[in-house]
Amino acid sequence: MFSIFHADRVQYAPQKVQKILVGNKADEENRRQVAMEQGSKLAEAYGMDFFETSAFTSQNITETFTRLAERVLTVHKKDLDLLQTSLTNQLDLTALEEEEGLCGHMTEDHKTCWC
Repeated sequence: MFSIFHADRVQYAPQKVQKILVGNKADEENRRQVAMEQGSKLAEAYGMDFFETSAFTSQNITETFTRLAERVLTVHKKDLDLLQTSLTNQLDLTALEEEEGLCGHMTEDHKTCWC
């Protein structure tokens, strides 16, 4: 596994930034520089998931990106829920205005709907 790890970047990153530790070149065991246990312990110390991957064999590539996406969605779930509620409310208001005929008869200086 070949990697450069910058602990200061992890330590001072904003809380919503999701991080995982990835060791690449898992297919080249004979050139290993960091033991799997070391990577796991380091990731655990910083509250991250740890994956050993190989771009050559595709080992753990999908799992790594899937896990990172899950973490991002989990952290931003509240924001996504608020956005969804806002969009739903806006769409409901537009549909109501269209139903009541408020949208077809507006002039530029007297616009009262979202359409």
